[in-house]
Amino acid sequence: MAYFKKMPIGIQLSLLVAFIITVMLFIIFTSYAKSSEVVEKKNNEYFTDMISQMNQTVSSNTDTIKRIIQNIAYNSAIVQVYLTETDSTAKYEKYIQLKGYITDMINLKDGIVDIALVGTSGTRFNIRGDINELLPFEKEIPDKQLYYFTGLTTLPFNGVNKDVFIAGCPIYSITEFDNNERIGTLMLVLEAKAVLGLPAKMTRLTGNEIYALDRNGKVFYTNDDLTARGSFYSEAQTYRGDTKYLIQNGEIPDIGGKIIFKLPKDDLLSGIDEIRKLSVIIVCIAFLLLAVPFFLVISNIIRPLKKLIQFMGDFKLGRSGYLNRRINLQGYAEINLMANHFNRMLDELQLLTNQLVASNTQLYKAELVKKQSELAFLQSQINPHFLYNTLESIKGMAVDEGSDKIFNMARALGLIFRYSVKGTDVVPLREELTMIESYLYIQQIRFSGRFEVSVCFPDEILAYRVPKMILQPLVENAIVHGLEIKNEFGLLKLKGVRSEETLMLSVKDNGPGIEPERLQFIHEFLSDPDNMAKCSKVGIGLLNVNNRIRLSYGKGYGIIVKSKEGEGTEIIITIPLEEGL
Repeated sequence: MAYFKKMPIGIQLSLLVAFIITVMLFIIFTSYAKSSEVVEKKNNEYFTDMISQMNQTVSSNTDTIKRIIQNIAYNSAIVQVYLTETDSTAKYEKYIQLKGYITDMINLKDGIVDIALVGTSGTRFNIRGDINELLPFEKEIPDKQLYYFTGLTTLPFNGVNKDVFIAGCPIYSITEFDNNERIGTLMLVLEAKAVLGLPAKMTRLTGNEIYALDRNGKVFYTNDDLTARGSFYSEAQTYRGDTKYLIQNGEIPDIGGKIIFKLPKDDLLSGIDEIRKLSVIIVCIAFLLLAVPFFLVISNIIRPLKKLIQFMGDFKLGRSGYLNRRINLQGYAEINLMANHFNRMLDELQLLTNQLVASNTQLYKAELVKKQSELAFLQSQINPHFLYNTLESIKGMAVDEGSDKIFNMARALGLIFRYSVKGTDVVPLREELTMIESYLYIQQIRFSGRFEVSVCFPDEILAYRVPKMILQPLVENAIVHGLEIKNEFGLLKLKGVRSEETLMLSVKDNGPGIEPERLQFIHEFLSDPDNMAKCSKVGIGLLNVNNRIRLSYGKGYGIIVKSKEGEGTEIIITIPLEEGL
């Protein structure tokens, strides 16, 4: 410091000017670096918002497409019947209906080029184009997925090649719940513009490059004239010499794709470069202005110093104001606008989520009501022939025999009626056997002692709960189809046993038995009870019991039929152990 004081005033002033210029240049370049960082950060946030808006637009477009897919795939009256119909005449009638229906579906949204159906049985259907062009894409549609978008592809339509997506889903029967096999595939051919929508302000960005990629990395939209649509995106190919870029990536989850924004840093920072140049010019001008007092100080040190202090004061005030204005140019109003857009996007996302939850809830409720209706229908099936024959027997006894038997028979019949209309669907096995005893009492009177009954149920299983009226249809089948047509004395055995987790109830007769072919038919039918066309060949009673058990406990339980021709028939019910209250 002492050495500096001893320097000539000219050197001191020169060092002072050099220090001031250095500080000013440091401020300029530091401000430039910080400004570049802020601009890049703000642009990254801006591009993130644009990606969010694009996903919102894609989601809106794909939601419409997904609804169309679901409506077509699970249209039971036209589409599913057409895929499963085997009669050629009926299939042609459904084809006419299907053609009109698919035509209406195409008009629901712009950009749908074609709709095709491919059945697993060989059925093929589409409205426009060549169906053979679409067949290779059937294998891309995965099983058990609500919808799937393939990658970008080019297909000819009316002699013109179009860049399209294939949106499709597997089709499963909604009537045969036990059959999970795929019955066909639905494919919607969509123009790329029907999937992607760009926010208006995004297209107004200057210098930016946008690349929208499909799940395979193919470009299906870009504003870069040097990159062809349908080509595979490559980072190296899109760079221009030594140009540096600001890059932001984002996923497009609905189609499994990706969106890439690229903006050359030279374009992004061009305004700041102008500011830096202007600042350097100002520094140069300031240096020239400082040169005047510098020379004047030589002759008159006080006056030049005062002028320098005044100039420096004025210059600092001007510099500070300029920095404030530049900071104001950073676009705080735009930050507020982006915040508003983001909040609005969250509001719309919440609304869409609530709507999706409400839709799923309605679907689950509808499915539950349907299952309950099916169960109530199966439980309501009672063979009226038994009631008719019982009343005929009562009328005959009233004339021929006397009041005791009529009283006992009426009492037994009343017990059966009360039991059948009892509110609960599951009862202790003890109550079910009490009703069966009343039923057998009536039948033995009706058949005048032509058969004998053996009942063997251990006391320890009588408290287990079973579906109500589960034994009566099987006992009736054994009497009508086994003992009634038998010329010799008949024997009916009712037995119950339990294993570790299973209760087995058996109804066995020594009737004529079942032919092997018919027994095989019954086995196949019981394993596929949804085939109602065969119901009359097997019997509604057997079907009722088997279906009730499967609806209540699952496919692992049900009826087993054992029979040998000439030796009798045994029907075994298998249900899980369920202790009574």
